[in-house]
Amino acid sequence: MTNQHPLYYFKEMKIRPSILALIFERKLKFYCEIFPTKKFKAHIYATGNYDFKKKGLFLKFRLKDVPYTKDLGPIHGSLKLYKKPGLNEDDYPTDKMEISFTSPNMQLTALADILNVNGKTEIRGRMYAPFIKTDKLRFTNIESDAALIHDKLYFYNLYSDLYRGALRLDGYVDLDNPVNPCAVSMNINDMDIHEFSSTSSLFDKDVTGMLFANVKLKGSFGHMDSMTGKAWIEIKNANVWEAAMFKGIAKILMIPDLKKVVFTYASGLFDLKNSVITTNKLKLTSKPVELAAAGKLNLDGIVDASVRIKFKKELIESSPILSKLSSLILESAGWFLGSIKIEGRIQDPSFSLAPVGVGNIFNKIKDTIDKVKDILK
Repeated sequence: MTNQHPLYYFKEMKIRPSILALIFERKLKFYCEIFPTKKFKAHIYATGNYDFKKKGLFLKFRLKDVPYTKDLGPIHGSLKLYKKPGLNEDDYPTDKMEISFTSPNMQLTALADILNVNGKTEIRGRMYAPFIKTDKLRFTNIESDAALIHDKLYFYNLYSDLYRGALRLDGYVDLDNPVNPCAVSMNINDMDIHEFSSTSSLFDKDVTGMLFANVKLKGSFGHMDSMTGKAWIEIKNANVWEAAMFKGIAKILMIPDLKKVVFTYASGLFDLKNSVITTNKLKLTSKPVELAAAGKLNLDGIVDASVRIKFKKELIESSPILSKLSSLILESAGWFLGSIKIEGRIQDPSFSLAPVGVGNIFNKIKDTIDKVKDILK
């Protein structure tokens, strides 16, 4: 049995009806197995009934093998379809739909209209979700407009609480394509980085701050190597020294007080292409230190970047080695010490120091020698 309706477009459907219910209750009670589309690989196991008098369909179902939902756990749900009451003869036929999904990590309900638009069936409605959470991400108090049009599922005007902050998102995903093309545009405001880092398996470090971001992505859902996009990120009231990368900078420079520095602000512009994130405009600032980073990080966790550093005199003088050279390495224009090369895995990278302004240091030494020569003449 097949059907071209976008809601229940399936390539195969097996039904075991209850003949007694059909005869005596005027209801079609059944158990069914549905394979929803030709390319969207999932199974639906459902029990339900169709009321001939009310022209309403009710299902309870269980989903299995749904792509990209493994972290949500077993998914159960219910579906109710019925005719919109009070339709006039000239009105387009309209079905009302109520659907819910529940799992250990999700609760979601959607209310929608099934419309006939220029001979094409569209589903438009609004969804609500108290929470959707996995080991990596958690969203709460989600509300969104949604539409299913020609096998594309659209989300727009989506709002969600996100780690004490707010998420705003618009996007779509093609459900009946083997690589599921998608596009997303989102804004994040006032997200608490400490709460995110302490509850997400994506991080094993303790960082703090408030995150603001604008992200645009497009590609194929579930295939990160196809994703391209841009992101602007700003962090206020930050403390990012707990990251292994920044601890390594303090170690190679032999500045013990550097570990106590709290970066209160960070910002950066990033590009994603071919599974590589690149930036030329990442800055971190605090009262005694400024860092400017450029480089790339691939999605396997390999970093190749350089960091230019600007210090205040007090930090350099706390280093047993650098303090002896402070009269040579401090610049009147801005105290630039050098550039640090960072390579390897982001969890445990290697660091190397490439001095900046070496020629200036030699010039200072030469000037000192020339002065001594003048005195001895």
